[in-house]
Amino acid sequence: MNDRLNRGTGAVFLATENLRGIMLMIVARIVFAGSDTFTKLASEGLPASEVVVLRNLVSLPIVLVMAWQLGGLRHLGAFRDRIVLSRSVLEGIGTLAFVAALPFVMLGQSTVILLTVPIILVALSALIFKEDVGWRRWTAIVVGFFGVIMVAGPFGGRPTLYLLLTQFTAIAWAFRDLMTSRIVGRIPSITVALINTVVVGCLAVPGVLWQEWRGFGGREALYLLGSGGLVAFANFLYIDALRTGAIPVVAPFRYTAALWATIAGFMVWGDIPDVLGVMGTLFIIGSGLYTFYRELEVAKARRAQQPPPVLQTTSPVNGGGK
Repeated sequence: MNDRLNRGTGAVFLATENLRGIMLMIVARIVFAGSDTFTKLASEGLPASEVVVLRNLVSLPIVLVMAWQLGGLRHLGAFRDRIVLSRSVLEGIGTLAFVAALPFVMLGQSTVILLTVPIILVALSALIFKEDVGWRRWTAIVVGFFGVIMVAGPFGGRPTLYLLLTQFTAIAWAFRDLMTSRIVGRIPSITVALINTVVVGCLAVPGVLWQEWRGFGGREALYLLGSGGLVAFANFLYIDALRTGAIPVVAPFRYTAALWATIAGFMVWGDIPDVLGVMGTLFIIGSGLYTFYRELEVAKARRAQQPPPVLQTTSPVNGGGK
């Protein structure tokens, strides 16, 4: 009776944690869409490195206050953690590439291409961790990248060089997510977000020294304030979402980003994706969702193959009593 009660309680707890992770992921994607909108507006008149430095300067006090309130400052020793630092470096490299390409592509386009991150994760798990990825998931990966080609529209006269830069961001962030899943549980998400803010800003400083610094007015300042404030909140939500629920359950909801980015792009710039772009988006989302479905099926099959635990009982004759 107690075992059944414990199993029921554990199932309810797991479902609650997964639901919380799903909600965190959806809200994170909405906030990211707002941040990307302000970043695109600011980067239309300022160099990418300058935008990243100023945006992170805005984010840093916000993240510091959040870390202080949530007890994250007690874990600043994580600055010496190689996994946390590696994650932040990958985040910074991808961010610089993303911001550099953003003024030249539609917001919905860049967001959809970044949705290939989960597909790339599967490929990386096969190449790096030698995970057995069957032909079905490899097919899904190929279909997803075919969708990227459709979104990029190489024959439509679009600036595909910048879309390739966005795809580079997706690759960098796939490595970043591999690192995120390996961060030990004792390091709070807000501490990871704080380290991320500092490292990404520092990575952009050499670019500021190399590029010509441009002055900006009140409108650009508002864009940077909006971008910095929202990205600080979004990063925390995103990290917490991946660490709260089961990744195969939570991660598919990142695909809601396509909806929020498309809405933002239409409201601000009047962007409307063409038929080829919509079909490519569906290819990417479909391949990603199928990839997660196959991962769940493979995990179930592995659990079914494991032998049941052997219960050891103490005989009253041969027992260890006094």
